[in-house]
Amino acid sequence: MSLRVRLNLLITTMFVTILVLGTVLVIVNARRAVLQEIESSAQLALNLLDVPSAEAPLAGQASELEHLRGRLGALAGARHLEVLLVANGRETMLLRPRAPSAAVPRWFERLVAPAPMELRRPLTADEHAATEVVVRANPGDEIAESWRDAWPLLVLVFAVSIVANGVFYVVVGRWLKPVDRIVAALDGIEQGDYRARLPQFDLPELAGVAAKFNGMAEVLERSRAQNRYLAQQTIAIQEDERRALAQELHDELGQSITAVKAVAASMGQTEEVPVVSEGAATITEIANQMYSVVRGMLRRLRPVLLDEFGLVRALESLVDGWNERHADVFCRLVVKGTLSDLSDAANIGLYRVVQECLTNVIKHAAATEVSVTLEQIGARVRLTVTDNGRGFAPDIAPPGLGLLGMRERVEALQGTFTVTAARGSGVAIAVDIPAVPTA
Repeated sequence: MSLRVRLNLLITTMFVTILVLGTVLVIVNARRAVLQEIESSAQLALNLLDVPSAEAPLAGQASELEHLRGRLGALAGARHLEVLLVANGRETMLLRPRAPSAAVPRWFERLVAPAPMELRRPLTADEHAATEVVVRANPGDEIAESWRDAWPLLVLVFAVSIVANGVFYVVVGRWLKPVDRIVAALDGIEQGDYRARLPQFDLPELAGVAAKFNGMAEVLERSRAQNRYLAQQTIAIQEDERRALAQELHDELGQSITAVKAVAASMGQTEEVPVVSEGAATITEIANQMYSVVRGMLRRLRPVLLDEFGLVRALESLVDGWNERHADVFCRLVVKGTLSDLSDAANIGLYRVVQECLTNVIKHAAATEVSVTLEQIGARVRLTVTDNGRGFAPDIAPPGLGLLGMRERVEALQGTFTVTAARGSGVAIAVDIPAVPTA
């Protein structure tokens, strides 16, 4: 649940609480007022009827009834009372309550209405001809008056709650809108885009966050540039060392082996001494083995074809030799474009990535097919290596430094390195670098 929704839920809960408390307060006050008004009116009516029996020797005669009605004239405007004369079991209405001045919701009436109230005052002491006055409370008009006073307040509180909640939702949305930009910038940093920057926000708190974020991004960008430069220099030094070592092996050890083979061949021509001839053959065989080992070392250290004939010819030789050594796995090479204007760093970098990928296939993939696709699109070069092996979980990188080394090499060339993998679905490695990396 977003912060915006949570804040609005909090504000809504507060306003609902205020509305409920206000409603309870209005109902309590209205109930108290109605009860007080009813009790006061009923007591007044009884006081007016409380007369000495000598003044009113009532026996149910009309003159006596008129006498009571005259005495109740002071209550002619009473809104809440119903007065009846009960004589000899017969009820005579002396005073009717006024009809409510407004319609009242049933829920309000049920909550405000007091308990039924009925007061009786006997007018004679004769048990056989009992005459009494009954005063009944009728709070309808008082409840209507309370509702007339209460409903504008309740409507106002409800309307203020709705309007305030809506305004708060819109305002908070505008205040929190920069958070989306902050999250997007953080996602960019996570993906390696250290050039991401945040604008100056109006809110002081967010402005401070933006300033700190931009400072962090600048530091990370400088650090990455420095690391990339160091990686470039390290790789360049490594390749120079390999080139020098390969040259030494080719010139010194290669020539020495060739000389040994020549001496052994001349010795083998001496047929008079069989032991010498057999020794010369053995020396020649050992020399050939040493020469094969040296050639393999030379290919691993620095492919001669890469310097003499370019990247495409070097990759073709690498793939052909790999297919010869691994008959159970077939590697297919697809090249698109000329790939003739690549820098030396790009050439050796792409070659090393393919070389490491093929090594990983043999060590970990248990695949039967490998596909290597190399293409140049404008000033960018894309390399894709896929296999149909066992794969691995995306969140669990296989052990070893192969993927890490390839990633560092590609990032040193200012490129991107992406690995797509799933268990049982093989691995796909995608590389995108500039044809000529900048210094």
